[in-house]
Amino acid sequence: MSLVQSNHPLWGQVRRRCGRIGPLLMLVMAISPLAAEQFTVESARAAAEKGSPKALYFLGKRYAKGEDVPQDYTKAAELLHASAEKGFALAQNDLGAFYAKGLGVKQDYAEAAKWYRKAAEMGDALAQYSLGRAYWLRRGVPTNLHESVKWLKKAAKQDQPDAMQTLGQIYLNRGPGIKADGRQTFHWFLKAADQGRPGALYSLGGLFEEGKGTSRNLDLALNCYRKAAEKGDVQALMRLSDLYMPGSEAGTDLVEALKWLRLAAMHGEGSANQLMTKLSLDGSVTPRQYDEACRRADDFHRAFGGDASKQ
Repeated sequence: MSLVQSNHPLWGQVRRRCGRIGPLLMLVMAISPLAAEQFTVESARAAAEKGSPKALYFLGKRYAKGEDVPQDYTKAAELLHASAEKGFALAQNDLGAFYAKGLGVKQDYAEAAKWYRKAAEMGDALAQYSLGRAYWLRRGVPTNLHESVKWLKKAAKQDQPDAMQTLGQIYLNRGPGIKADGRQTFHWFLKAADQGRPGALYSLGGLFEEGKGTSRNLDLALNCYRKAAEKGDVQALMRLSDLYMPGSEAGTDLVEALKWLRLAAMHGEGSANQLMTKLSLDGSVTPRQYDEACRRADDFHRAFGGDASKQ
């Protein structure tokens, strides 16, 4: 049975997953979500004076974001440190992020890894991801892909999408002690794509296009690229343009190719704007084709990325 047949189980799975637009996880400076217990600033101060780690954490986040108090990273770091010392995992993770970014403290990757580890060992998924990434990138710890994969898989089991995407990258690019594994690469990119990660959708499209870890299927590749493009992924926009250029396997459609180039230019890709200008000046496209491509791009941008006239 062909993969492109609508009743093929893999086609159905991927179409459902790539077509689902999950909410993007908002990770500002890799900081954890709010603790379950909520406070006002006044009640948090009173509880913090009594040593409540949750109250200290709450105040730390308020100072970090400048919500109801003046933004003060140094004060935020002090409060997070006090909470972290009491064993509060969310504060430990956020303190690690502060050290990694140099917010309110001197940047220190080793100190960041230390606090990530404390939170990771308590089961915090974001800390497990951050620690796994540290082992991958040699940030405060020696490069160790086995340790990286171990912590990333722990985070992925808790549905941490960045961990899933990073696992896909590790198995795709391999490294010391880790063999390239097409099936693992496909598995993790598919799971991250299911969580709405545009980079994972783009990478999944590449796997379908090249037939790595799965059967080669250009239709599924294009579908994944389009879903990534809907989320503003510039690599996907550029790849879609390439695939519609003359001589490409997807079939020549110069207007469609220009549409994706214009969208990439709207997202700040300088090479896209340069190529559009070149094609227009050398006579490769007619003014009517150029105008139609711009109209399609503007329609797409309004549907998925706001009003193009504001770009």
